[in-house]
Amino acid sequence: MKKLIMIISVSLLVCSSSTGKPIGQKNTQAAMASVSTEKSYADVASPTPIPASWLGKYTAYFSYGDVAGQAAGWELEINITKDKITAKGKGFQMAFMDELKANVSGSKLVLTHLKNVSGYTTGKKMNPEFTLVKNQGNFYVKSEWIAGGDVKEKPTALGYKIDKAKK
Repeated sequence: MKKLIMIISVSLLVCSSSTGKPIGQKNTQAAMASVSTEKSYADVASPTPIPASWLGKYTAYFSYGDVAGQAAGWELEINITKDKITAKGKGFQMAFMDELKANVSGSKLVLTHLKNVSGYTTGKKMNPEFTLVKNQGNFYVKSEWIAGGDVKEKPTALGYKIDKAKK
């Protein structure tokens, strides 16, 4: 019986020391930190609403050409709604989904990193992550995701052409 009590006592000590708190006591600092860092998109979104002309789905494909006998490249999709902005990239050795926030600057929509949802986290190091440019009814995109010379198509002075889905 003494041996059983000793084993239970040691087990309780080990369990309580691993969290730094006695068993049953909540770690209120950790709980408060997780609540305070979870902000809704509306809390950190642009101070002014994005003009309706920017709302929509933008898509582009960036080809690397032939890699090991197969066509290689990646797809970019940027979705802009009044509530949320996401950018998703998927393709040859690439996959990510990020939430973004926006600021309008003349004919440009500057999209900066808000948080990584899945995949590569490279976007958080980019400032801005994407810039959309509107010119005479056409749209263009600039980003470090695309830069680097690996993409076969070369950008115009405004960036790479990106298609906006018709409503």
